Amino acid sequence: MARNIKVNLDWDLYVNPEDVPRRAGIYMVIAGLRTLNGKWDISSYELLDIGQSGETGVRLDTHERRNCWYEKKSSNKTILFKFAPMPSENYDETDRRIVECCLRAHTSPLCGTECNEGYNRDDSVVITNRGKPTPLSETYSCP
Repeated sequence: MARNIKVNLDWDLYVNPEDVPRRAGIYMVIAGLRTLNGKWDISSYELLDIGQSGETGVRLDTHERRNCWYEKKSSNKTILFKFAPMPSENYDETDRRIVECCLRAHTSPLCGTECNEGYNRDDSVVITNRGKPTPLSETYSCP
C-alpha cells in the first residue's frame, strides 16, 4: 500500500559528527567555507550526501561512504553535518527512506547513488525544510 507522507524537517548544523544527535532522522553531509567573521558561507556549500538513520550520530561515525565525502569535497572546504529529526514515535524506517529518496532524487548528492536517477516509488511525499536547510530548497514533493 502506497504511503502519503507530509514532513517538516527542522535542520540544524554540526561541525563534528559526534555532536549529531543519536536519534532517528535525515542527515546531510556538506562541505563549506568560513567567512572572515567566522560564520559558514552558505553560498560555498557542496552537497556530498543525504541519508537516513534510526541513530544518526552513530551512523555518521561509521558510514561506509565517509571516504567519498573526503574525496569529493573541494580541498579547502570543511565537512559539515546537518540533521533533521524524524521521531520514531511518528515515523518508521520506511517513512525515512521515502523522504531520503525524494531528497536525493531532487538534489543528486555527490556520494551514493540511490534515487539519484529520479523518484520511482508509488509513495507520495511533501517535504518542508526549516531551520538551516541550505543547500536544500524550502520544499520538495515527489509523486
